[in-house]
Amino acid sequence: MSRKRKIAILLGILLGMAVAIASYFFYCPIPDTGLFPPAPNAKTRTIYFVQHDWHSGLAWAQRGKENFGAENWQNSPFVEVGWGDRQFYFAGDQSIPSILRAVFIPSDSVLHVASFAEPPEQFFKFPVFKIELSESGFQNLLAYVKQTFAVNRMGDRLAAIGKGQYGVSNFYAAVPKYIALSNCNTWAAEALRQAGVSTCPNRALLAKNLAEQLKTQ
Repeated sequence: MSRKRKIAILLGILLGMAVAIASYFFYCPIPDTGLFPPAPNAKTRTIYFVQHDWHSGLAWAQRGKENFGAENWQNSPFVEVGWGDRQFYFAGDQSIPSILRAVFIPSDSVLHVASFAEPPEQFFKFPVFKIELSESGFQNLLAYVKQTFAVNRMGDRLAAIGKGQYGVSNFYAAVPKYIALSNCNTWAAEALRQAGVSTCPNRALLAKNLAEQLKTQ
């Protein structure tokens, strides 16, 4: 194979990669219509987006017999969830090799579930965005979060793998695999999109990216 042909093939590959990357960031899946904003006088549920510096969390008030909280306080007034890389988020390994691995290599993930009593605006020392969802939209979001848990044959989430970071909280084994383009912030953005909110997960690689999107809702 001639040198010119090798260069042409390489340039073709690079061009293809550039087009694929550009397409990824330009593509925004459209949420289901009729879910958000809620119809006038419709039953609603409030969700809270918590901007933990680089990390995103979603919180809400539990109603009735909802028992989504950590084992030691499943029926807590409020719960918050966040998804992330197991080694970095749960094990606390913030070394350079760990960060590079989380960015480039698909790795095991965890879901952090926190139970607490105070309203999120009081409990967290980070920016909190309040979003009113339709009841159907909230149920879609809740179903998406539940699907993130690794489950047993009965479909129940597995026992906690360790204590969480604040409040009464635990870490749980989760799915899918974690990688830079599918991280805690894109996960939260997709959860909100499932609820009908016009978020673009592909453009929410950072928590501040998602916060900026929510400011326009």
